[in-house]
Amino acid sequence: MERANIKETNLSFGSLYKRDSTDMVVLHHTGGNDIDASAEQIHGWHLNNGWAGIGYHFVIRKDGTIERGRPEWAVGSHACGENNHTIGIHLSGDFSQAKPTTEQIEKCAMLIANLSADYGFPIDREHVLGHGELMATDCPGANLQTLLDDGTITGKANWYRYGAVEQEESAPKMLPEEKIWRFLKGKGLNDYAAAGLMGNLYAESGLSSTNLENYYECKLGMSDDEYTRAVDSGEYQNFVYDRAGYGLAQWTYYNRKAGLLEYARAKGKSVGDLDIQLEFLWQELQMNQYLLEKLANAGSVQDASNTVLFDFERPADQSEAVQSIREKYAQDYYDDFALTNKMLLEDDEMRYNNVNEVPEWARPTIQKMIDKGLLGGIGGKDKLDLTLEMIRVFVINDRAGLY
Repeated sequence: MERANIKETNLSFGSLYKRDSTDMVVLHHTGGNDIDASAEQIHGWHLNNGWAGIGYHFVIRKDGTIERGRPEWAVGSHACGENNHTIGIHLSGDFSQAKPTTEQIEKCAMLIANLSADYGFPIDREHVLGHGELMATDCPGANLQTLLDDGTITGKANWYRYGAVEQEESAPKMLPEEKIWRFLKGKGLNDYAAAGLMGNLYAESGLSSTNLENYYECKLGMSDDEYTRAVDSGEYQNFVYDRAGYGLAQWTYYNRKAGLLEYARAKGKSVGDLDIQLEFLWQELQMNQYLLEKLANAGSVQDASNTVLFDFERPADQSEAVQSIREKYAQDYYDDFALTNKMLLEDDEMRYNNVNEVPEWARPTIQKMIDKGLLGGIGGKDKLDLTLEMIRVFVINDRAGLY
């Protein structure tokens, strides 16, 4: 995935607070006058308001330049009541009268794609919003809001993250989640255990093997890919001791990071290679027979997810809310792989012709596709004629924000 270039502004701030979670992007405009406002200008305006400094995390100028605003790790000041879990992106201009430039649209989409990969939220209209969708305001202007409502920005962002659909005769490239599922099942884990482990890994890294903890991206001034390349080349020497969470399992402690680095170098592979990290992860799991025994005896997705949470990942926050989120991720993977595979084995010739015949876990996706005219012909009156494998692919794509 291409990374957007961020122009550092080195602004000085008052007291800032670390954001605990990130699951939404909010778009804004300058308003009032169609000016190409800089991050420094807005910083001055917001300081005059008595704020700690610019409330937006990024400012996209009319030529497409992305300027750093408030530090990415910090709670913003751009959407009252929603700042503790959102990132604010400001596009310079007044889009109640003018239109965003092509450069602004493209760079905004690329930045959203990067943030989605970094924080693990899907690129859809529940997670990418205009300011006015959260409170009574004309921001981000009708012309920018239209690009959200018609799918232009989220569609481009998904393209930047996932790429165009390849029309090749060769077998399609295996998605990371499918590779991870097959690896874990190949090691003998039952379906609950594989799903529970994957749900926790997704919560940690979004299943990205090059994921660098977001706080350290800002602190070290490196993106995921830049950090990985610097570690691989030897240019960055503090990988083991920097305490930055990294990779699929967000390895943090020096002994675990040292083991990962040594293993990758012994194999002649990148420290960010997914296959290498899966093999190293399995080595770690084998050293914890108590954990593997509990996973083998797990009687549900919830049991397996909580076992991984409490006995392996052990994050600082193990609240019921965290348990619930990780269980949901795990259940999604169970539905996508275990449940679907069982149904395929039972009847691989079965066809589903309407929404009511479709498995319950897939109905929201299929109904959405019918409503958008993607299935069922005009008015959704035609037979769907779907196989279970087709349904599974549709659900995976929907969760990736492609519909």
